[in-house]
Amino acid sequence: MPQSHHLMTCLGSGVLLLAACDVHSPSGRRLSLGDFSDPSMKAQARPSEEEAATYLIEAGLPPLEDSWGQSSPTDANEGFFDVEAEPGRQVVVDSLIGQVNGRPIYADDVLGPIMDRLSATYEDQPYRLFQEQLTKLVIDQLQAVTINELLIAESRAKLSSEQQTGLLAFMDQLKEDTIRDRGGVQREAERRLLAEEGKTIDEYLEDERQKLLIQEVLRERVQPYAVVSWRDIERAYRSRIDEFKPSAIITLGRIRLTTAGNEDRIAMYQGELEAGEPFDVVARQAGMNDDGLWESFKLPEGGLKDLPLADFYKPHLENLKPGETSSPFERGRWTIWVSVMSVDQQEQRSLDDPEVQRLLQQQLAMTRSREAESRFIGQVLQRGIYDDMELMAQRSVAIAMSRFPPK
Repeated sequence: MPQSHHLMTCLGSGVLLLAACDVHSPSGRRLSLGDFSDPSMKAQARPSEEEAATYLIEAGLPPLEDSWGQSSPTDANEGFFDVEAEPGRQVVVDSLIGQVNGRPIYADDVLGPIMDRLSATYEDQPYRLFQEQLTKLVIDQLQAVTINELLIAESRAKLSSEQQTGLLAFMDQLKEDTIRDRGGVQREAERRLLAEEGKTIDEYLEDERQKLLIQEVLRERVQPYAVVSWRDIERAYRSRIDEFKPSAIITLGRIRLTTAGNEDRIAMYQGELEAGEPFDVVARQAGMNDDGLWESFKLPEGGLKDLPLADFYKPHLENLKPGETSSPFERGRWTIWVSVMSVDQQEQRSLDDPEVQRLLQQQLAMTRSREAESRFIGQVLQRGIYDDMELMAQRSVAIAMSRFPPK
C-alpha cells in the first residue's frame, strides 16, 4: 500500500492510533506526533509535570504539590460565575451595563462583590422582601462603583510626574512584599491570593492601586475642611452640656389615702415611718402601686422648689434629704406623705478633661470630613461622564434577578 495511504489511514483512525501505525519516513525513522507540529513553536510548549519538577529542584526550590499549570480562570471568580440554573431558565452571567469615563462597566464589577450577601438574603428572606433588598444592594453597589471610577480618574488627572514615579515605586514594593509574605515565590503567592481573596496578583495590586488613588484624592480635597479649632471644641461642648454635665435624677415617692374612715391606718403608718420603717415598705402596706414610686425628674439648678410639680407639694419637699419622708398633710379629701426616695448624681465631665477634648475633636473632624466628602463627590458626579444611572441600575438589577428565580 502506498505510504500516503498508510498516513491517511492513521490520521483517519484518530490520535490514539498514531502510535500503532507502523509507518516509516523515507529515511526509515518512525513518525511521531511531533512530525505534525510546528518546530518553531517548540520553545513555547508547556513542560510536563516531571520536567517542571526537575527545573524547580535544580533551582533549589521544592517541587509543586499540586499539578503544574495555570489555575483555572474560574477560580478567581468562583463566587460570581458559579451559577445554578434550572433547565430552560436563562441566566445572564455577565454583560456590559454602561460606561464611566469611557471605561466599560460589566455586571461582574457590580454584582461580584455582593453575590455572597445576595445569596444569603435569598435563602433567608421571603422572595418579595428579597427583591426589595436586592434592588437596594445592587443600586448602592452601582453607585459605589461609579463614584470610585470617577474618583480614580480625578486622582490620575491630578498626579504630578513625581507623584506618578512615587506611585510606581510604591506598587513595585507592594508586589515584592505581597510575594514575600506569601511564600516568596510568585506562583505560590498567586495560589494563596486566589485562595484568600479570589484574586490574581495583578488583580490584587490593581485593587490596591485604585484604593491608594482614591485615598489620595480624598485626602487632598477633603482633609483641609476637617480642621477643628479650639473654639469649635468649646462651642460643641456648650451645645452638649447636658451630656457632659447631666443633672442629678431625683426620684419621689407618695402615699395617698382618703382621710375619712382611715384615721387609724393613717396614725399606724405615721407611727411606722417615725419608727424608721422604710418608705417603700409602708407604701406597700398601704396598697400603693410600685411600692409608692411616684415620679422621677432631672433636678433643677434651683433645687426641689423648681420641680415641675403642683405648688402645694413643694413646701413639704423643700427640706427633705434623700431617704426622708414628709409628715402627713391633707389636701382635699386626701391625706398625703411625700418622700425623696433617691437623688442619683450622674458623672460630670469637664472641658478640661483631655478625653472630652479628644472625643469632641474626633467627632467634629469626622462630621466635617463626611460633609466635605459628600460635597466633593457631588461635584465629581456633576462633571463626570457616565451613562444614565437609572438605566445602568435597571440592567444590573435585571441581571441579578435572572440568577435568583422565584421560590
